[in-house]
Amino acid sequence: METAFAKQSVRSVETTSRENQRIASLDPLRGDALMQNVPVFNRKKDIIQLVLLLVDLLPTHNEAEAFDAYEANAAVRDIGILIGSVKRHGVEPVNVIPHLEEKMNLLAAKNGLPPRDTLLHYTIWNPTNHRRRTYTGTDDESYLIDSVVVAMDPLVAAIGLLEQLHRTPMQSPGYAGICGEVQQVFGKVVEGVVMARRFVSPAYFANELRLYFDPIHLNSRTYLGPGAVEMPMFVFDHLLWSSDCPDAEYRTFKETYVPYLHHDMRRTYRAFDGKASLVTQACRHADECGQLSQAVYESLKALAGCCRMLKSFRMPHKKIADEAYAHTRSGQEDANQRTHGSGGYSTEILSHLIELTRQTNEALEMRLRRHAGEAYAIGG
Repeated sequence: METAFAKQSVRSVETTSRENQRIASLDPLRGDALMQNVPVFNRKKDIIQLVLLLVDLLPTHNEAEAFDAYEANAAVRDIGILIGSVKRHGVEPVNVIPHLEEKMNLLAAKNGLPPRDTLLHYTIWNPTNHRRRTYTGTDDESYLIDSVVVAMDPLVAAIGLLEQLHRTPMQSPGYAGICGEVQQVFGKVVEGVVMARRFVSPAYFANELRLYFDPIHLNSRTYLGPGAVEMPMFVFDHLLWSSDCPDAEYRTFKETYVPYLHHDMRRTYRAFDGKASLVTQACRHADECGQLSQAVYESLKALAGCCRMLKSFRMPHKKIADEAYAHTRSGQEDANQRTHGSGGYSTEILSHLIELTRQTNEALEMRLRRHAGEAYAIGG
């Protein structure tokens, strides 16, 4: 039976989808035709043409001031493709584009995001078909973008369901049902990962696509490029098990990427930061009760199912990352040879995250084993 919140979550995702479609439909810089030249210029390593195109597309001060948040995001999307292209060929954009810093700061003030493009701009706010903005124009790149688009709405829906769990007592029969919905929705997230693995060559990603996502310098600081790590997967973790995790390395990792999230995800992250996670709440409940009712036991078992699902997701995810960076060209690591993601982390952070996830899962499984059989002995 569909819960009231599930219906609300669907409406929320539909609202977000309409917002995404609206941004993707916009062309405030009138770049639809011009942006199709970017893959050609990149193949030729024609930095001069890329710079001239970026200068031509940049809005005036008055135009940028007049944009609403949707138009600002569409503008940043197009500028971002060109910024990444210029940087990929070894030139810091701010050093060759007049007034770039000023314009990006104006647009950031409109959309509430960092003054450069993020994963949101590159994927869910990117048009489809002949209007799609890409660095290379290849099928691999289109599938990379599509894999994120496929996974994003289900992930946002799953996070919404976890929020509902935080407001649902473990004694409620609806608790286990919501956990089941989380697992069902999360299956759609896995489809995006499967798409990336099936259709995006690890070697091509590591040695070509990855090079367009480097950090840039603005405002005397570094801003990270678009990357899969900007998916709000860590917000899902946050609500499920890590909002109160004391691990300093993982906390630094999360805080690095919070500014690059959609404002709704940032609010959710901050709202639960430092509070007891769902797993912590469940473990405390299990420890404080001499015996569990059948309803609470079923809730505990269902939450453990969510943790097992997450654990089963982590290993293939790491394997994909390892395969990609195993194909990075050997030899001296320079501008064209990178072994770290666009956020500066190697795949070892995923190993650390897998271990933290394993420890959390084991803590919950231990309580589940301890109380096995009790619930049915005492009834609901």
